[in-house]
Amino acid sequence: MRFMKTPIAICNLMHQGVKTLVSVGGVAFALLLVFMQLGFMGAVENTAKNVFEKLDCDIVIRARDYVHLYESGMFDRHWLQVAQNTAGVDQAVPLWVLVHNWRRLPTADELHADRQSDSGPEIAGVKAPQAQSFVSQYLPIAIMAFEPGERVFRPGAVPGMTRHEAALKRSEAILLDDDTKPDYGPWNGSFFSTADLETSQDPAWPERRPEIGGQSFEIAGLFELGTGLAANGAAIMGRSAFERISPFDLRRSVSLGLIRVNDPRPQEVRQVVERLRSRMQVLSVESSGPSPLSVAGASSQEQSMATQAAVSILSKQEAIRAEQNRWVWGMPIGLIFQMGVAISLLVGAAIVYMVLSTDVTNRLPEYATLLAMGYSRRYLSSIVMTQATVLCALGFLAAWGMGEILYRITSIFSGIPMHMSAFNVALVAVLGFIMCCASGLFALKKLWKAEPASLF
Repeated sequence: MRFMKTPIAICNLMHQGVKTLVSVGGVAFALLLVFMQLGFMGAVENTAKNVFEKLDCDIVIRARDYVHLYESGMFDRHWLQVAQNTAGVDQAVPLWVLVHNWRRLPTADELHADRQSDSGPEIAGVKAPQAQSFVSQYLPIAIMAFEPGERVFRPGAVPGMTRHEAALKRSEAILLDDDTKPDYGPWNGSFFSTADLETSQDPAWPERRPEIGGQSFEIAGLFELGTGLAANGAAIMGRSAFERISPFDLRRSVSLGLIRVNDPRPQEVRQVVERLRSRMQVLSVESSGPSPLSVAGASSQEQSMATQAAVSILSKQEAIRAEQNRWVWGMPIGLIFQMGVAISLLVGAAIVYMVLSTDVTNRLPEYATLLAMGYSRRYLSSIVMTQATVLCALGFLAAWGMGEILYRITSIFSGIPMHMSAFNVALVAVLGFIMCCASGLFALKKLWKAEPASLF
């Protein structure tokens, strides 16, 4: 008798095949929503760490008011000199990061339409007004800048960077991420290509010169990095170009300090991190605390820096984890996807509960018969729970397959990097099992309280 529960549960589900298929579809839909929400959260994590992973550094110095990469704040550049003079440090490199305004470029079709309209008919010696197809629009673009010749990115980590890096010495040159979205005005209207380089440098097309922060530039090359979460476009500049749009004095201020150590082994990096933290803590002063200016060994320049805002020191891995946590747990976009997972599970639980509760109600006479024959309520409960498990398994497999397809479609058309990780698959399987089991337990209330004699 103990082995009858699976055939009975399967027969119950097969007895009403259409309703069972609809139920499986409902569970699959709920779990598919969970897959998609987790996929978007994974994309947020991957995008958040994308730039940091490609930086050629072991330690990161950042301002105390740092929020995320594109809202990094600024700190005194002299802290890099302190780091450079610390034992174990090989090199300290400045990096400037800013989100600025990009004036949308007119596409080829828009420019041709505008130029044709300029030769429209004249009425009484006055040119007739024509509708212009291009309207100026300003969009946020993420800007990263560094000293030309400095090693900021790992060799080969950013395709296209090495080939065009020499152009960054010119104050009017920028490099543009080829993943920048079509809203920013590529020549062909779809994606940025070599045609955008040619038209931005062609005097015959002055409208095609990029304008950032009110300053005119030319696109000297393309690179492959990824636009990030703060803006749908990204560009790289040399220091001289960045000075034209920066509100800060780059001789004194820097967004991030990239520190390379002599020995990159993890334990050695940790020792240098602690050494830097200790030294900079000594040189820093809280506004309400005693002055540390009498610290032995501190130079006059270092003592003057003690009145500046303090900085935080993180290893590269700590910086990556902090960036991910900020976007997933501290920003609205991450919270939205978390709420999406919770709501999807509630929807799935409601669907499974309605299916099982209706099935139990409709089959109460059958369960009463089994109770009268001597079967325990525990055994009958196992039938219902088996049905819940089967619904979960079938719905999960269907959701997994659809999830794989939708991940690929979303990645292609939106540019969001979504990957079906083993962790996501296992997590959805566990969440789906818990969801269905919880629904099954709630559906058992009527069965547990019923008496055989009252069911006929």
